[in-house]
Amino acid sequence: MNALRKVLVVDSGRRGDDDLLSIELAELGLSSVTTSFEAADEVLGVIERPSAILLRMPQERSGEERDSFRQLACSLRVSERTCGIPVIEWDEDAAMMAGGISAILRTEVGPQAVAGPEL
Repeated sequence: MNALRKVLVVDSGRRGDDDLLSIELAELGLSSVTTSFEAADEVLGVIERPSAILLRMPQERSGEERDSFRQLACSLRVSERTCGIPVIEWDEDAAMMAGGISAILRTEVGPQAVAGPEL
């Protein structure tokens, strides 16, 4: 049976009505699980291994919250549990400059990131 590629999205837990990231991922053929920063470790322990982990960086360019996200990115990149999973630090400004989430996924994960379901 084919399964959709899964992406874990970690954010601050503050989501607005204009939050379109999960819709954009779905349009690319990716299923997503969105969790708050505080619950990321627990969620990683119960979901199927994701194709990528997107850390939706806080809007502030500096500060304690952004530093915490950067520390999480570093720990995910060296963890045995997430070995081989691309960890992408994502913010809307960078995404717009880079050509959107599709372009970022192709760059960070490779063309197979949005090539369809995993077999």
